[in-house]
Amino acid sequence: MCRLFGFKSAVLSRAHRSLVEAENALSAQAKQHPDGWGIAWFQGGQAWVVKSELGASDSQSFRRASESLASNTLIAHVRRATVGATSPNNTHPFRCARWVFAHNGTLHGFENLRASMLADLPNALRDNILGTTDTETLFHWLLAQLVTAGVDLTTTPDGARVLPVLREARGRLLDRAAAAGCPPPVINFLLTDGHLFVAQRYGRELFMATQKTFCRDAGTCSWPEKICLLPARPGNRLNHLIVASERIGDEDRWEEVPEGAILAVGDDLQLLVG
Repeated sequence: MCRLFGFKSAVLSRAHRSLVEAENALSAQAKQHPDGWGIAWFQGGQAWVVKSELGASDSQSFRRASESLASNTLIAHVRRATVGATSPNNTHPFRCARWVFAHNGTLHGFENLRASMLADLPNALRDNILGTTDTETLFHWLLAQLVTAGVDLTTTPDGARVLPVLREARGRLLDRAAAAGCPPPVINFLLTDGHLFVAQRYGRELFMATQKTFCRDAGTCSWPEKICLLPARPGNRLNHLIVASERIGDEDRWEEVPEGAILAVGDDLQLLVG
């Protein structure tokens, strides 16, 4: 399995503390997940990805990348390989045009599912798959499911439109796995185009944070309404959403994402739960 970390924020934010410095930072988690690391972020309306098949726990490249990056939307991943060899092409996050994706889980019996999933893809999506992981196929399959449902992926779709399509796609995948005699898949994931940020929990723990016990950056934060410092989230309004496989650090008030839930937040910083 792997470990995920990602956020959507109202302001340009750095992840170095969560990735390297904080208690249980992602680099510490990488000691048990040594088969590659990757960070995807958005700048100037473009998705950028840096990754390596080497472990992050002692990687100076991982440290330098985490120190230098600031973005409103970021995904980071450390891998423990289950399907596919350790290689750059099999390292998360994966990118397709403006979308990036990272996964913590396994499509059990993937060898029995792969052909039918690929058959659902148009050539442009199929040709974008460079590695051999279940994750990369799952990513492109989910994009194909959205397109088939009429979601325009060349512009940022409405989260309220995306969530039910992803839930229905998950149901189809579960049915397909059962028909093939495979155990249910484990499909925690993060998916974003930099504007819409989506997280799913299915089969493994996942945590989220919107509120802080305190903020080391409060004095320099330019966002005028610091609702993240309130004891409880005011309805569905956010300054930021952080999602992680494990609780990290002492600043954030972590809460467990309910099993089966899909979260979405867009540039309006309104939390949707489907």
